[in-house]
Amino acid sequence: MVSTSDNLPPFVTFETGARLLVELGIAQHATGDTIRYLARTREDWPFGDDGNRLPYIPIANARTMETGAFLEYFRKNPPQPDVRGPDKRPRARRPRRS
Repeated sequence: MVSTSDNLPPFVTFETGARLLVELGIAQHATGDTIRYLARTREDWPFGDDGNRLPYIPIANARTMETGAFLEYFRKNPPQPDVRGPDKRPRARRPRRS
């Protein structure tokens, strides 16, 4: 991936889009799974196959999104940092099975 706007790819997948968000400083951390989760849960997600949103563009075996619209959405609606954090409690022993 490249980080200058002149050399952006025309389309991104969930994985390459996540990497681009991190490279451009829009998100501190993002993975393809992060973006897939946001696509399933956000009401205002701009891409979809329902005719009311921008279409996913199938390339090979992947759904891709137009890079400009993808970045515009995340600049206006950046992913929230994970505020929960790791579980700090010590591990508990499982009860023995009889």
